Amino acid sequence: MKRLFLYVYVYMLIMFLAVNFGVVPVFYKAVQDHFQQPVALYWSGIVGGYHHLIEDKLNSLPVDQWRGAVEDLQRYFAFPIAIMPMEAGQWTEAEAIAIKSGEMVVHGIGESFTHQIGESGMVLSLGPIPRNIPEIQSKEFYIQLLLFVVVGALFFIFATLFALPLAKNLKRISSAAAAFGQGTLDARAKVAKRSTLAPLAEAFNHMAQRIQELIVSHKELTHTVSHELRTPLARILFNMEMMGPAPKNTEGEHHQQEIRRNVEELTILVSELLTYARFDRENYNPPKEMLHLATWLDELTAAWKNDKEHIQIDCRNNSSDDKVPALVNPRFMERAIVNLLQNAARYAGQHIHVTLETAENHCTIHVDDDGPGIAPADRDRIFEPFIRLDENRERETEGYGLGLAIVRRVAQWHGGRVT
Repeated sequence: MKRLFLYVYVYMLIMFLAVNFGVVPVFYKAVQDHFQQPVALYWSGIVGGYHHLIEDKLNSLPVDQWRGAVEDLQRYFAFPIAIMPMEAGQWTEAEAIAIKSGEMVVHGIGESFTHQIGESGMVLSLGPIPRNIPEIQSKEFYIQLLLFVVVGALFFIFATLFALPLAKNLKRISSAAAAFGQGTLDARAKVAKRSTLAPLAEAFNHMAQRIQELIVSHKELTHTVSHELRTPLARILFNMEMMGPAPKNTEGEHHQQEIRRNVEELTILVSELLTYARFDRENYNPPKEMLHLATWLDELTAAWKNDKEHIQIDCRNNSSDDKVPALVNPRFMERAIVNLLQNAARYAGQHIHVTLETAENHCTIHVDDDGPGIAPADRDRIFEPFIRLDENRERETEGYGLGLAIVRRVAQWHGGRVT
């Protein structure tokens, strides 16, 4: 929200400054050049009367008294008046010709005026004529500062009114995308149809709906196929039993053993698929109960390591509490810990370390082994279903890539994560 607001506010402010100090002066200069002649004629009509009155006054006096007379008249004018020889002025060629021909020359857009006094060779100059009130001109800086503050405040209000609903809708889309990425497949971005972000939200919702349908259909297909495979597999095993054993050390015996091995492998795979299907539910909230996690973990690892005599397993509690009460589902949590232990035992050399740590409102269970480890690039992939990092390993030792996917799902059900 702050980032979007600052972007809009700074953008509007830069546009204002660019217009005020870039476009406006150029536009004003273009207007000035375009209307210079009409404005000059307008001011000539206004100031011409002053020239005639002053010239009449001077013509009634000797030339050597003109300067003193002009100084006396100065007190009646709010702008400078002066006389000078024609040669003393810095005129352009066009201005000099106009002055000598008796025309009134207007400088700028009515800033000052010059006219020759008869045939005397002297010129009378009026101006520059101030356009601003002196009292206001002395405070022009403060007026401009106040104007800038007012404009900045208006831009602040406009930027807030523009950015606030936009930021709310962006947050809704972002939250929906984050929830969808975390596995909440029914997450949708709820944005008003009149919003400028409505097309984006609609596109996201359509994409999310399609992905959800694909994932649901994939799960249903996997679950259905797994169920349907159990019957033909059972029939194959039954028919093999009915055939009876083949003569020993014959090709028939070899084929029977291969068929039996492959059927058993398929049976295990189907069982794993059905197990994962039970765990692969995004919004499932399993019933939980309060356990003394440290005691429960000690008992679980002690019972499990009885079958792993070649591996040493130690369980440590690094928390200050010797019991560590926690709200968990014992059956699902046991399945997750056992899966981690089985995975560690598959690659460990001799040692597996199980460590329990606690923080303010959560606890962490570490399962470490002294095996070769996993490359950093693969540490997120291993929790995806059917991911086996080394395809060259035997299936019997590698499994089907569903154990760690189940661990991740159980952790999510308990409001946690696995890394």
